[in-house]
Parts: sequence; structure tokens; C-alpha cells
Amino acid sequence: MNIRDAASIENSGFLKDETFMITGKLSGISRAELKSLIEQNSGTIVSSVSKKLNYLVAGEKPTKRKIDSANELNIKIIDQNELFGMLKMTS
Repeated sequence: MNIRDAASIENSGFLKDETFMITGKLSGISRAELKSLIEQNSGTIVSSVSKKLNYLVAGEKPTKRKIDSANELNIKIIDQNELFGMLKMTS
């Protein structure tokens, strides 16, 4: 999925009550665009790894400390394509 496809996903609240954090370099989409897409679908962006985090979106060269913390707390680690898949499956 590219940014044009992502932008066409409706604002339907599919990520309601889900929290996300982004780490690493993304492909084909800026961090700001991905954050906006999550928020447009009623997801919440958080700034630190904690029990309140549902998904850590990991791009290329993610921060090792964030990955380790997410693993310790059993937080699901996904890549940006899995996030786009979540949006497509629910739309």
C-alpha cells in the first residue's frame, strides 16, 4: 500500500481504543502522515512504551530499547504493512 491508498481509507474509527507508537524509518510514508492516518481512524499515538500501548509499529532500524520494552510487556510489534492491513480488513 502506498500513501495514496492509505489516504483513501475512510475516517471510520476502526482503530478506536487502540494505542500506537512508531519507531524506526518508514517506507513511502512520513511519520507525520502515518500518525495522522492512525488518528483519522480514531487510534491514539503514545510517546512511550508502557502497558497502555497496544501496537508498536516498527520500521527499518527501530530503537532497540523500544523493541525490548515492548517484548517484555507482551505488546504486539507490527510493521507498517500490517497496520495498513488492519485498516483494509476493517474497511
